[in-house]
Amino acid sequence: MLRPLGVGDVLDRTFNVYKSKPLLFIALSAIWYLLLVLAFIFLAVAVFAGNLTTFLREATTNPSPQLVGDVIAGVVVFVIIAVFLAILMLAAQSAALVYAGGRRYLAKDVTIGESFRAGLSAAGRLFVAGVLVFLAIVALWAVVFAVGAIIAVASRGSAVAVLVIGLATIVAIVGTFYLAASWLIAPVIVVVEKMGPLAALGRSWRLSDGNRWRIIGIQALLGVLNAVLSILIAGIFGAFAATSNEPGQFGAANVVENIVNFASTIIWAPVEWIAFTVLYYDLRVRKEAFDLQLAAEALPQS
Repeated sequence: MLRPLGVGDVLDRTFNVYKSKPLLFIALSAIWYLLLVLAFIFLAVAVFAGNLTTFLREATTNPSPQLVGDVIAGVVVFVIIAVFLAILMLAAQSAALVYAGGRRYLAKDVTIGESFRAGLSAAGRLFVAGVLVFLAIVALWAVVFAVGAIIAVASRGSAVAVLVIGLATIVAIVGTFYLAASWLIAPVIVVVEKMGPLAALGRSWRLSDGNRWRIIGIQALLGVLNAVLSILIAGIFGAFAATSNEPGQFGAANVVENIVNFASTIIWAPVEWIAFTVLYYDLRVRKEAFDLQLAAEALPQS
């Protein structure tokens, strides 16, 4: 039943949705991480494999500045393409998890293939929306510190300048949280309502109006839960490694810890996106009486 939810209710429903189809959400999360790893391997081979033999031969016989420049250029190209691929594929993963979470929250069936295609379809729009949010936050910091620098120079006092820069930093941080809370559900809107980036950001801003503290609170709770999980994993394997006297056992403990950390990342990713999806529907219930709309649609039609 859809109704206005408190912060605890949002998290409770998030885990209920997750438990309704855990293998579906874990599979969607893992598939995109696996594809990302394979893309990195393919990219590394494409960028470096052709020149690796030449580099090793020339590096040992006749190293030159041109060779070093080629290596640096290859690394730069690899990093730029890798970052772009990572952002795009993680956007597709997020979109797939949002789609599946939304379907399950409304008690509708959903498949991995259907969610995967939805993620591919929305990835580009989600990527552009993320870029716009990033540019807006960068612009906010630039404007705040530009104004702060002007005031600091005009004051002609070191103590006042330090105070102004400190206040500018606080204003920029608060503004960042405000923007993040205003646009947190924009990815959900992009996927569920199939909107473009600008339209989704505007709708997210309107739906979030009056609820930004709740949104920040939910995000903070999710961060605390994730931090607790990470600390528990690190503590368990840290204690295991500390009690291991053999070097081989210590290395094995590190390998297992890395594997478990990667697995926990895969398992945790659906939690956040399901929570944002539940929050989106909660805001629609509060702002647009979405629960009454669904009830009316469920009535027998003449």
